[in-house]
Amino acid sequence: METILTILSPIIWLLGWVLAIVWWIVSYLLWAVVWLVLPFVLVAFIAMRAAEKMFGAEVVRAWVKQQSLKFGAGTWHRVRRWSFALTALPLRVLGWLVVYTIWHSLISLFWKPRWHPWTRAWSKRWKPRQPVRRAKAAKVR
Repeated sequence: METILTILSPIIWLLGWVLAIVWWIVSYLLWAVVWLVLPFVLVAFIAMRAAEKMFGAEVVRAWVKQQSLKFGAGTWHRVRRWSFALTALPLRVLGWLVVYTIWHSLISLFWKPRWHPWTRAWSKRWKPRQPVRRAKAAKVR
């Protein structure tokens, strides 16, 4: 039994680290939703109640229904095209697509290039000018 625990302990440790990272990401996203999306939901709710008082409940609800149906129809057309395109791909390609998406997201989040064209151009602008050397023209008599 001790041998099995000795063999499994690094795997359990690694699994604990992975679960801790996943929990950190989930909790970070949850707080981002709470602090970024919730204010918009609150403002939209207040605006809808104010519009219902000004224009009437039926008019506002009909407009909201019309907009949501229009948005839903457009979304359905886009999702249908993407789902057809993705089902045509082999499963191995879809797996690599997911891996590449996660890799690209992590690189974009944590890596910033050191060279920026704007800072390079700005620093060159303030360098002292080099004296211009001109070749002397031959004297013609």
